[in-house]
Amino acid sequence: MFDIGFWELTLIAVVALLVVGPEELPTLARTTGRWINKARNFMGEMKNELESEVDRGKELKERIAEESKIAEAHRTLSETTRAVSAIKRDLDEVISGDILKPVPKAERDRIEPESGSGSAADRQRNEAASDTVDKK
Repeated sequence: MFDIGFWELTLIAVVALLVVGPEELPTLARTTGRWINKARNFMGEMKNELESEVDRGKELKERIAEESKIAEAHRTLSETTRAVSAIKRDLDEVISGDILKPVPKAERDRIEPESGSGSAADRQRNEAASDTVDKK
């Protein structure tokens, strides 16, 4: 703790012997030893308490990190749920809408040249399907 060598201790002992006297020197040494022991015990207790508080701080930091991960997962889950709900709503609108109804021949003829996709057999099947719808 203090960097006190042999010669410093000897000088302190000689000064204490001259100031206090030989009769009171043992009592002074005993009292000084007790105070030093109390100070060491106090410092040890404080060190232990500080170490336990540091450990609690580390635990709290880990908990906060875990909680932030959980909160991020909840945010991601709610965003995904909202996106799935929007897709479901769009699909419900498409299913309940006019998409499943056959397209009339006049409108299909107008759309087909623009798309340019599909084989001749597909076009004939579509025409046959739309003709039956037009008759109804």
